[in-house]
Amino acid sequence: MSESQQRESVPALPASDPRLGVRSGSGVCSFGVFAEADRVSLRLVHPGTRRTLVRPMDPDSAIESAEGGRLWEVSLPLDLRHWSYSYEIERDGQTLSDIVDPRATLVHQGRGFISHDSTSVTPRPDFDPSSAIIYELHIRDFTRDEAGGVHPEWRGRYLGLTQAGTKLGGTSYPTGLDHICELGVTVVQLMPVHAFAMPHHREYEWGYMPNDFNAPHPGYASSVELDAPIREFKRLVSALHERGLRVSLDVVYNHTAERWPDRLRSLMALAPREYFRVDSAGNPSDGSACGNEFRSESPQGRRFLLDSVRYWLTEFGVDGFRFDLMGLIDAETMAMVAQIAHGIDPTIMVYGEPWAAAPTPIEVNSKGRQRSRGWGVFNDEMRDGLRGGVFDDGDPGFLVSGTGVDRVKAGIVGGVRTFADSARETINYIEAHDNHTLADRLRLTAPASNKITDQQRTEMNALGALVLLTSQGVPFLHSGQEFGRTKDLEDNSYNLGDQINNIRWKHKAEHYRLFTFYRQVIAMRREHPMFRLSDREQIEEAIAFFDDDLGLAVPNGAVGYRITDVTGRDSWAEAVVLLNGNQTPVTMPLPEPGAGESGGPKRRSTDAARSAWRLFALDGHVASEQTEHAGELLLPPHYGAVLFVSR
Repeated sequence: MSESQQRESVPALPASDPRLGVRSGSGVCSFGVFAEADRVSLRLVHPGTRRTLVRPMDPDSAIESAEGGRLWEVSLPLDLRHWSYSYEIERDGQTLSDIVDPRATLVHQGRGFISHDSTSVTPRPDFDPSSAIIYELHIRDFTRDEAGGVHPEWRGRYLGLTQAGTKLGGTSYPTGLDHICELGVTVVQLMPVHAFAMPHHREYEWGYMPNDFNAPHPGYASSVELDAPIREFKRLVSALHERGLRVSLDVVYNHTAERWPDRLRSLMALAPREYFRVDSAGNPSDGSACGNEFRSESPQGRRFLLDSVRYWLTEFGVDGFRFDLMGLIDAETMAMVAQIAHGIDPTIMVYGEPWAAAPTPIEVNSKGRQRSRGWGVFNDEMRDGLRGGVFDDGDPGFLVSGTGVDRVKAGIVGGVRTFADSARETINYIEAHDNHTLADRLRLTAPASNKITDQQRTEMNALGALVLLTSQGVPFLHSGQEFGRTKDLEDNSYNLGDQINNIRWKHKAEHYRLFTFYRQVIAMRREHPMFRLSDREQIEEAIAFFDDDLGLAVPNGAVGYRITDVTGRDSWAEAVVLLNGNQTPVTMPLPEPGAGESGGPKRRSTDAARSAWRLFALDGHVASEQTEHAGELLLPPHYGAVLFVSR
């Protein structure tokens, strides 16, 4: 695809049809649903008396898809607050009952309910996208550990993440929400909170088998009150906003938990050809490797997805989206998502996985297709460069053996030399909920049988954090990464329960030095704009690699680069970042401060040019003494250093 094609204008947004879903007011409640059907009926049940009403719905003959789908609607002059409702359809001589409205905003035990919640949400805090540091967590994992100090009835629930003042039992170490704030990240990414099926574990799932895209998952509510999922999730968003944190949702619009033809529940029952892609035999295509893939490019599929995004942004005040298997969401629809989000607030973040899980009939929305179109992508080049290929345990990566230098360099410049127009389009990471945690990956690729110690693996982890948090682009951390979280070498723990998945807060105390390193390097990144550039031109001007750009000899398995303040806003005139992925010490050259023409502006002060480099980070901790260095620096194995010159 050419660059001009990648930057093509956004197609016109499809109009949102207000008749779809449920709307009420002035004593009237109206229902609308899109269905491929010969007949559709609405079934209502009173929550207390169990009184049942069944009403036929009328088709709108002016709206008909190529597959025969129509809008069906009905209005009743009643106050139906908290009644449950479902649809029944007839198609080709068959009847399907108990179909859940795909736009239902409140779902319990497979039934949609009519909610009238009016809870307000604290407005989103001011936010500079260049300050984004994403922290991914799972509601249950993060708040379930008894030692974390969360109220027993809130553990594993929405409200567990709202509680302030929690500490690891018997210590002064903050846990939960206070831990997030102490760490210094700026964006909390929640693994799926839209209602999901639990086919693999009766109590525990990650949430990637979605059922109801507009309804908060009821299993995370603490109260048994009907509206509790909505009210408590809003309280969670408010609590994070009040602490200055933005909230991103991990959304799974690429497939549903339904299966053709024996597990029909909502979208697949109502309009299978409109909402799902099919293969040459007419069966649901399976680019998600979960049984089906959502047809985001169809008129009603696109409208549904865009309306859902708009609903979460406006009703719950969330601040961004991470799209699971975004490669299956066509690029035109993603451009519309970005247009809607940025029309509400230009600082809202939109990003996702630029790949599919299996073959698909559409062109995969892959890395590069996002160029200048409003969304970002995960950088697997940086990930695999640092830790080795995730599906190849024989690839140790830079952190263990100093391999993968070219991929690491491509990540350091935020992908602007390979697939991105701006560093804001690049999500750099080493660890996420998928695949092994970094600590477990290092146990596999740097095993004790090779006489590698736990302390050395901790140093590798710290080196990875230093690379990640000094690179251009948006850094992404998985919860617990900052204190060496392990899942006992399990790489796909979506249904393995609390024993494997839950955060164990005692590990923060056991690996407190590592946590402190993460916290301090995050603070360094937030303090110095030179590590948070966005424009390609600024990055190319600011960064010069020792070997590629400055003509300095760098040992194999090591990386060194100079970064200059091109914004005029940094207290540092320039810095050098030194990284040693080898298992032996290396001597790194140091350029003369202020010397050379490439990689920086022409604003360097006379004082900066005469100064020696001062040490900031070394030996896995922030230096207590900013000693001066010139000429060269001996770097221990698996260590990194940052040296700087002040203005």
